[in-house]
Amino acid sequence: MMSRVLGLDWGTRRIGVAISDDERRFAVGLAVWPGDASDFLPLLKSTLSEEDISLIVIGLPLTLQGSEGESAQAARKFADIVCELGVEVTFADERFTSFQASRSLSQVGVNQKKQRGKLDMAAAVLLLQSFLDEQVNSGRREIDGHGG
Repeated sequence: MMSRVLGLDWGTRRIGVAISDDERRFAVGLAVWPGDASDFLPLLKSTLSEEDISLIVIGLPLTLQGSEGESAQAARKFADIVCELGVEVTFADERFTSFQASRSLSQVGVNQKKQRGKLDMAAAVLLLQSFLDEQVNSGRREIDGHGG
């Protein structure tokens, strides 16, 4: 059994949180946390201790040209805070996740106003799911050796 992966769609006001299953095949929405470090750090710590998480994927909001703007730099600062908890952190391009999440929610009839909280979590799910799919497709699945 593999350990789980946590996906974080970071925003200044809210952080969408998604978690993978034990097999690292599916991402499901877990929560929406406040964006302030004093609020999300205790939540993150308790999630790390409750779930068997070995990797955190943080969305990196690149510009459409693929370069890093202010948002990406802010996401990297957020990652630095997360790294201090002693868990491996990686980045995933999240340029289109919020847009895709919004479109998906609209398709199932969730209006813009109701989307606000759900959007962050839906974006985190998309972000994590595309990361998991990429791992499978590239054949780079981490195998937990050690006889288990």
